[in-house]
Amino acid sequence: MRSRFLKFCLALFLFSLPGSALFAELQTIYMRNGQILRGEVIQQTATTMQIRMEDGKIRQLNKKEIQRVSYKAPTEQEKKESEEKLKQAPVVELPPIVEIVPPTPIIQEEKKLSGPYDIDQTKRKDIEAYFGIGYGTYQPASETFANHLAAKFGNISGSAIDANEPEYKRGKAHSFGATYYFKKFSFGLSNNVFNGETSTRIKSYNSATSFQEFYGTYPESQSILKGDISYLAFTNERFDLRPSIGYSQVWGNTDDKSTTSVGYEANSINSVFKYTYRFLENLRGPSIGLKATIRMKEKWEHRLELHYLTLTGEQHSSGTGLLSTANSSTDFILTGQETTWRATGFNFSYKLFYRLTPTLSIWAGIQNFEWKYTISSYGQSFDSLGSIQSPSPPEQMALINILLSSFAKSEPATSKSSSLEFGVMKRFELNN
Repeated sequence: MRSRFLKFCLALFLFSLPGSALFAELQTIYMRNGQILRGEVIQQTATTMQIRMEDGKIRQLNKKEIQRVSYKAPTEQEKKESEEKLKQAPVVELPPIVEIVPPTPIIQEEKKLSGPYDIDQTKRKDIEAYFGIGYGTYQPASETFANHLAAKFGNISGSAIDANEPEYKRGKAHSFGATYYFKKFSFGLSNNVFNGETSTRIKSYNSATSFQEFYGTYPESQSILKGDISYLAFTNERFDLRPSIGYSQVWGNTDDKSTTSVGYEANSINSVFKYTYRFLENLRGPSIGLKATIRMKEKWEHRLELHYLTLTGEQHSSGTGLLSTANSSTDFILTGQETTWRATGFNFSYKLFYRLTPTLSIWAGIQNFEWKYTISSYGQSFDSLGSIQSPSPPEQMALINILLSSFAKSEPATSKSSSLEFGVMKRFELNN
């Protein structure tokens, strides 16, 4: 009797501890209405108790309706008395025994692609090839830079020189390239070609009645080859962001066969000078940047790129001229120019894609390259029949070259290329 009494006191003590749990073993709960429950107490508060039944279900009981708790299984006699009591007991509306069903664990399923236009950017393995054509401009620091430098030098040597800003005319532009995607990495190779036409006009005043006018219109072109590696740093259903590093090679060409110089004396032509120039530029260097993709619905896609460029290289120039004067004399001139410089700038690209099929798209976009030069060295040569017969003193030529190099380093020079293009893109899926 004493042992049973101690167990009963222990059970009452455990009931009074909010949030405590009984031993992990089956117990018998005797309800005041005569019902006998068998289960494991898993949680309780000051007023309630949760038990896990033998069938695995969880029930919550009100402690006011519990008569006692025992660690022993009910005897057959107790089961029989419970059944009799439940039959004879008057119908009393008691608080219901609440059955608690444990929540079903939520398993986070991997997002499934919802349509044929969706691509898992982290697992893709394909190649995109594109081509575009349109109109653009190329505004280089080639003949324009040389003209401005000549004007600055002439102004300090006694001649008043007025060099008008050049006029640029649009020409054809095209681009093509391919990008290989392998999981989060992408490897791209692209080529942009810009064409344009430049017109220049310079006036050199020797006196109030004597001046010389230079004018010409000539084609210019530029080709930019760029390779880069990008990494998918962020992606979701609508947006991708890829940091990128790359390397660019730039070729520029100015082919002037039309520049003419006319000399005037007292409103009469006293000389005509016909020039032929060619400028070749070669630059190269690394770039860093970002590529972003914004998807709108399932068929529209915006692609933006911004790259910072660091370039080094050189420009070579060669020219010939034939001078005819009013007294029927002629002179033949050879010129040369060597420039080495560094350049820093940017490349911005935007394309709007519309997907005709999951693998074929059309696009429209703009492309812009721009950089500013810093002159490292500058040299110029000048030879003519007259200078061969009566050469200038070496110290004079050395001084002229020193002055030209100094002025060249202070003369600003920039290069700008831009285009508006329309094109197509084809995606080739690669099987694993």
